[in-house]
Amino acid sequence: MSDFDAALARCGALDEDVLGRPWSWHGAQLDVRYALYRTLENAQEALVRVAAGSHPESRRILALAQRAFGSLRGLLAGLPGALLDKAPRAGEWPLRETLGHTLAVEQRYALQTRYAVDREDVDPMRIPDDRLPPTAPMSVGGEIEAVLARLAEARAETSRLLGAVAPAAMTRPTVWVGAAVDVRFRLHRFAAHVVEHTIQCEKTLHALGWRQSEGRLIARRVAAVVGEIEGLGAERDAREIETRLTERLASVAS
Repeated sequence: MSDFDAALARCGALDEDVLGRPWSWHGAQLDVRYALYRTLENAQEALVRVAAGSHPESRRILALAQRAFGSLRGLLAGLPGALLDKAPRAGEWPLRETLGHTLAVEQRYALQTRYAVDREDVDPMRIPDDRLPPTAPMSVGGEIEAVLARLAEARAETSRLLGAVAPAAMTRPTVWVGAAVDVRFRLHRFAAHVVEHTIQCEKTLHALGWRQSEGRLIARRVAAVVGEIEGLGAERDAREIETRLTERLASVAS
C-alpha cells in the first residue's frame, strides 16, 4: 500500500468526533477537519498553476479521467476485504467484478483509440475483438490496494499511449458500440466510464449497508484534484500534495 493510499484509508476512519479535535495551523487553533480542507486548498492551488501550462488537448481530456480515478481511489482505499466479493443482490456484480470490468474496458478503449489514431484509411475501422481483452470482467485478485494498483497501471498506460495525440488526429473517424464517432469522443469516454462504475460501486456499498465517513468524503475531493494534477503530467506536484496529507494526518492524535 502506498503512503497516499494509507492516508486515504486513514481519512476513511475519521468520524465527526476526530474531525472536531484541535489542529493548529500558522498559529491559529483550528480543527482536524480543516487539516483535510487545507490540503484540498493546496491541491487546488497546484492544479490552477499546472493547468495554466501548455498541454495537448488529449492530455487535458485524459486528466479528467485521472481525476475520476482519484475519486474512485478515495472511495475504496482501505475498504474491508469482506466487501470486495459480496454481491449487493442476487445476479448483480460484487465490487471486484465491477472493478475487473473497469480494468478490461480501460485497456480496450486505450488500444482501440490508439489504433484509430494510427491506422491507414484502408485499414478496418476497429481492431478485431479477438485481439482485445474480453469485455467480461478481468480477474483481479488480492485486497483492494492491489486492485486499485492494477487500475492505476492501466490508467498510466492510457496516458502514455494517448497523452500527446496530434490535433489533426483528434477528428480521425472510429466507431463505438456501432456508432460513428471520432478520436476526441473516444478520449472523453475514459472519464465517463470511470465515473459510471464509481457510481455503481457507491450503489453497491450502499446496498451492503456501508457508509462513507465525513473524513472519506473530504479525502475523495483531495484525491480527485491530485488525480487531475497527475493527469496533466505534474507528478512532483501531485506527490507533494500526497505528502502533505500524510504528514498532517501523522500530526493528528489517534
